[in-house]
Amino acid sequence: MRAHALRLLGAAFAVTLVVTGCATPPTQEMSDARQAIGSARGVEASQYAPRSMQDAERLLDDAERSLKQGRYDTARDEALEARQAAMRAREVAVAIADARAAVAQAKARGNDPSAAERLIGEAQAAGRDGDESRAWELATEALRSLQ
Repeated sequence: MRAHALRLLGAAFAVTLVVTGCATPPTQEMSDARQAIGSARGVEASQYAPRSMQDAERLLDDAERSLKQGRYDTARDEALEARQAAMRAREVAVAIADARAAVAQAKARGNDPSAAERLIGEAQAAGRDGDESRAWELATEALRSLQ
């Protein structure tokens, strides 16, 4: 009986090690999320895609709280979502900035970029309204219209 109890205790200990050993702090995911948010801030993404930036920052805060509480899987998921939201915001901001630069170049060459300016205005409005996909499409269309 004693040997059986020791085997059960050993098995329970092994299961505990496996369960707790699998969950490691999401160091890389947290770093990636912070870098993505910093990169998005660098291109003024909060101006062009404020909802995605707010989501990214909130998710990173949530991830940091989860990390402190030892909920590593949750922290990892939140950090990954934060990175994705920041990348979406950055893509919109870069597309709008590229279109704006193309408008400036068109004006310098004496061309009429009014159609592109209208599209950029619509892209900015879509971004502010949280429709990043539409904002990116409109900004890309504005850029194409000038090429």
